[in-house]
Amino acid sequence: MNKTAIKNFAIWARNKLIADISYRAGLMGITKEGIQKALPQSTGTTEFYDIGTAEPYSIAGEAVKQRKSLVDKIRAKEKEMNYQTAYKYVIEEVAYTWFNRLIAVRFMEVNDYLPSHIRVLSSDSGKMEPDLVTTPFDAELSFFCRRGAGNLSSEAGKQGG
Repeated sequence: MNKTAIKNFAIWARNKLIADISYRAGLMGITKEGIQKALPQSTGTTEFYDIGTAEPYSIAGEAVKQRKSLVDKIRAKEKEMNYQTAYKYVIEEVAYTWFNRLIAVRFMEVNDYLPSHIRVLSSDSGKMEPDLVTTPFDAELSFFCRRGAGNLSSEAGKQGG
């Protein structure tokens, strides 16, 4: 086993996750400099943030709740330390959580522990795309809308698609 390769991957993955999470948080007005308030044109279900582009960035639905949760976590940590340290701590915690989830899924897929018995992060045949992407309907997964609209395949049949 090449432990150096594993260590290098873990360091790279951590840094990549931190950068991606920081970027996504920045789109929602959460940066290492501070937390922006939503722009005045925001409504109860859609919020807009000035990210320095011609059009403001908008979030809606579940993303509004997720942003509020992230802000609440940063504010709670800010009571113990300064804002920049709290921001860094929470972003690293989110990255750590995602890394652990991805590694757990990979472990489960390699050891054939996933209930669908189909690879979701890699391919048995060595393809670049995961098996779930190339053969999604072999997974025997239920495809439901979040709002409880029912099975998507039966809904498409009712609409003639």
